[in-house]
Amino acid sequence: MATRKKHIVFIHGRHFKPDPEVLTRNWYAALRHGLKRDGNTTALDKFNAVQKTMVYYGDISNEFLVGKGLQFDKAEDTADRKKTLRLLKQYSPNHFSLPQAKKIYNNLPGKTAMKEFLADTIGEIAAGFRVGKRLISHVAPDMAHYWNTETQYGSDVRWRLTQPLAAALRKDHDILLVSHSLGTMIAYDVLWKFSYYGEYQDIREKRISQLITMGAPLADETIKRNLKGAHVKGTRRYPTNIERWDNFAAEDDFISHDQSVQDDFKEMVP
Repeated sequence: MATRKKHIVFIHGRHFKPDPEVLTRNWYAALRHGLKRDGNTTALDKFNAVQKTMVYYGDISNEFLVGKGLQFDKAEDTADRKKTLRLLKQYSPNHFSLPQAKKIYNNLPGKTAMKEFLADTIGEIAAGFRVGKRLISHVAPDMAHYWNTETQYGSDVRWRLTQPLAAALRKDHDILLVSHSLGTMIAYDVLWKFSYYGEYQDIREKRISQLITMGAPLADETIKRNLKGAHVKGTRRYPTNIERWDNFAAEDDFISHDQSVQDDFKEMVP
């Protein structure tokens, strides 16, 4: 039996983004450094050799955000990203183990226990009174705009992932899909469409080997009500094409504050 070709597909998150070459270079450099830092030369060699695809929709989100009156200095943003990556490379593996990591995190600017408390409580209250969308529109306008069915925004950004992911599934690649922030919503929705839409019948039985979500707002009540399949009953509410799903929570993030999405999507597991 032939070995399936391994393929990592990345999709970035919300807000302003630099040019695709810059963004891709930063993501790959961060991953390579992490593998090298931890002494995992075998994994590093495999990462360098594996097929990689960065799904980029920053041009679409940048245009929308500028249209909303927000300012973006591409040169300054690119310089900040380089500086941040350079600073992060100074940390050793010991910095990422408890309690050292917790201490570093607690000393970050703006980190307070009150913020985490507000994220947990206000998020639930807002969802209960159905004002969550309004709050998300204020905090993350591009994320809220993703649901606007009167524009092509949602369809356009999903299409950026649909094309390469469908092509990889049709080639029976062994796929790891890595997503961040709004990209986790796009990934979920695309996988749901692949599971049920008639135009994807040829890949309906195909599965990705692993989905990684980072800073995912998928467990937020307002977000959950707007995902593809949210108003469908039974197992059809969820994608059927994910072999394994690993989530990395974002603490103190107003929208992505839930520490676990497992309890919110437990019905996906047979």
